[in-house]
Amino acid sequence: MASERILPLQSAEEAVATGRRRRALSDTEFALAFGVPVLVFLVLVVAYPLGYAVWMSLHRIMFFGGYRSTFVGLRNFERVLVDAGFWWSSWVTVRLTAEAVVLTMLIGLGLALMLNRTRAARGLTRTLVFLPWCVSTYGAGLMFAYLARGQTGLGTSIAYALGYSQPVDLMTSGLVIEVLAVGAAWTMAPLVAFFLLANLQTIPKRLYDLAALDQLSPLETFWHVTLPPLRYTLFVFASIVTVLTMKLFDFVFVMTGGGPGTASATLTYQIYKISFENLDLGYGAAMSFYLLFLIIASTLLLYLVWGRREVLR
Repeated sequence: MASERILPLQSAEEAVATGRRRRALSDTEFALAFGVPVLVFLVLVVAYPLGYAVWMSLHRIMFFGGYRSTFVGLRNFERVLVDAGFWWSSWVTVRLTAEAVVLTMLIGLGLALMLNRTRAARGLTRTLVFLPWCVSTYGAGLMFAYLARGQTGLGTSIAYALGYSQPVDLMTSGLVIEVLAVGAAWTMAPLVAFFLLANLQTIPKRLYDLAALDQLSPLETFWHVTLPPLRYTLFVFASIVTVLTMKLFDFVFVMTGGGPGTASATLTYQIYKISFENLDLGYGAAMSFYLLFLIIASTLLLYLVWGRREVLR
C-alpha cells in the first residue's frame, strides 16, 4: 500500500495571512480601480461637452430649412473680435466681477468678525447669517428686482417715508451694475464668512493678550494679529467668487434681463441671447471660449498679484 503524503497543517494565523495576500491589490490595480471610474466620469461630464463646444465653434449651424452645419474654421472667433457687443459685455462682466468680489470679501469678513464675537443665541445667529447662501440665485434675482424697482423698491419706500413724492428707481443704466453686485455679494458672502470664522477660531487667544500688553489699538490688533491668518482664505475665496460671478447667468437673467438696454448684458447673458434666441450656436460657442479665457486670465492675474505671496509666505 502506497504511503500517503501528509501535508503540514496551516495555523489559523497563516491561513488568514494567506487570504489577505490573495485579496490584496497591487498599487497599479488599486490606482485603476479608483482612477478609471473618475476618468470615465470626467470624460462624460467635461471632455465630451467641451469637445462638442469646440466642434460647434468651428461650424456654422443652421436650423431653418432643416438642420445642417458648415465648417467655417476660425471665422466665428474672428467675428467675436470685431463684435462691439462682445467688448461691451466683457467690460460689463469685468466691472460686475470686480465690484462683487470686493463687496463679498468685505461683507464676509465683517460677518465673520461679528459671529466670532457673538455669544448670545449663537446657533440662531449663524443660521440667519447663512440663509442667503441657501437661497437660489433665481429667487434672489426676483427679490432684488422687486426691491430695486421704482414702483415697489426699498428706495421708494424710504423716500416716501422721508416725505418725498418721487419714486427712486435703482434699475437705471448708471446703477444697475452696483445693484447686481450687491445682490451677488448678498448670496455669496455668508459662505465666505463661515470659512473666515473657522480661521478666526484657530487664532491663539494669547496673541490678543500680547497685543493688549503692547497697548495696540483695535485697528493695529486687527491688522497685525487677526488679518494675517485670514489672508490665504481671503485669496482662495476671492478666486472662487471671481469665477462664480463671471459665469453668473440666472441672477442677471431674472433681475435685469440684460437691461436697461444693454447696461447689464454680461458675457453669459450675451452668449445665451446669441445661442438660444438668435440660434447662432457656432458663434455662441466661440464666444463662450473667450469667456473661458477671461476667467482663466482673471484668476491667473489674481494669483500673480496676490496669491503667490500668500503661498510663499
